[in-house]
Amino acid sequence: MSWTTDIRVVIGLDFGTTYSGFSLYHCEAKDIGDIRVNSDWPGRDGILKTNTILQYKTDEFKEVDSWGYKALYSKPSRRSRDDEARPIELFKLYLGNCLEKYRPKLPEPLTYKKAITDYLYEMGKLAKENVHKFWPGIDFMENVLIVLTIPAEYSENDKAIMRDCIYNAKLINNKFSEKLQITTERMFDYFDHVYYFTAMIVMKK
Repeated sequence: MSWTTDIRVVIGLDFGTTYSGFSLYHCEAKDIGDIRVNSDWPGRDGILKTNTILQYKTDEFKEVDSWGYKALYSKPSRRSRDDEARPIELFKLYLGNCLEKYRPKLPEPLTYKKAITDYLYEMGKLAKENVHKFWPGIDFMENVLIVLTIPAEYSENDKAIMRDCIYNAKLINNKFSEKLQITTERMFDYFDHVYYFTAMIVMKK
């Protein structure tokens, strides 16, 4: 039996350098064409994407204090080495062919992989809440397909890093799961990715 027969929801995940967002699609014939784009973010409603920014609770960078738009205006709950701890941003630039001089200097011991993982974990929690709110009873790990768009210039190593980060963010339960599909931004626009994969699944049911 094909793994696609278990899929009931497709999530289009747009993890961007400065802004990120996601959309949801219920894989039922009656819902064809009805994409739910999240517009309810921590700290601000009514926008389709939120800032790709993190604020950590302490300078040990073990726990996220806030993320997205809210991280722009919140301070960490505990005092760090700096009186004004700056939000962590632009960490996606460590992937791809971005020149070293344009990459942000991350405070130690934080790594770009941990920042990406932490951000995806927080956005993933919100996506899971949406799935359970709109379609109760769906098992996220069993019934959800994640479609991640990446820049066309990403290497196979970059793709592997993104897959690792999504796995560590607890969005898939197997690092090599087919329930994560990675595709380039040049192939389709953001919504076409969701339409394409949903149509494939509906036709196979």
